[in-house]
Amino acid sequence: MPTTPKPRPGGRTARTRTAVLEAASALLLEISPGDLTVGHIAARAGVNETTIFRKWGTKEALLADVLMTLSGERLVAPDTGSLRGDLVAVIEAVAEFLRTPAGYALAYLGATAEDETSRGLRDAFWADRFERAQVIFERAQARGEIPDADVAPLAYEALIGTMHFRILARRRPLDPGIAERLVDLVLDGVSGLGR
Repeated sequence: MPTTPKPRPGGRTARTRTAVLEAASALLLEISPGDLTVGHIAARAGVNETTIFRKWGTKEALLADVLMTLSGERLVAPDTGSLRGDLVAVIEAVAEFLRTPAGYALAYLGATAEDETSRGLRDAFWADRFERAQVIFERAQARGEIPDADVAPLAYEALIGTMHFRILARRRPLDPGIAERLVDLVLDGVSGLGR
């Protein structure tokens, strides 16, 4: 009696995706996103270009996936025991990532890529970021540091948006210490809300 092969954990599709994402991540350290081609990525990953186009559709969608995956791995929400400590740690990690070519490319693609796949990845990425920020503010409310955790989305937008505006619109570097200065500025406003 013939048996149906059982799917392997991960399988070939997962291995191919991992190989492509790793190849593109490595190449982004060597080549600017504008000069990077699907051919470069396919050759480094050991797959056909058609495989990449079938999975992602466009180079921009692939790079958005690569960069959002990479930033998701690097940007974690720590529990330092205080709202200020948590936010400084998160914002410093974001600033450090945005100072890299990959971080800048993520910010640029997030602001400009409009194909359907990129939009979906961007929406999922920011939903995850705001969920993590909400947890930080809810812990702070439970500790009695702030009166209302509902300020989380606006506060997080103010923190992250300022850095994106600086590098994309003003073409200015993110200075050392920007995380602490931004957090203190935002927290001065947050602490007074709801009172």
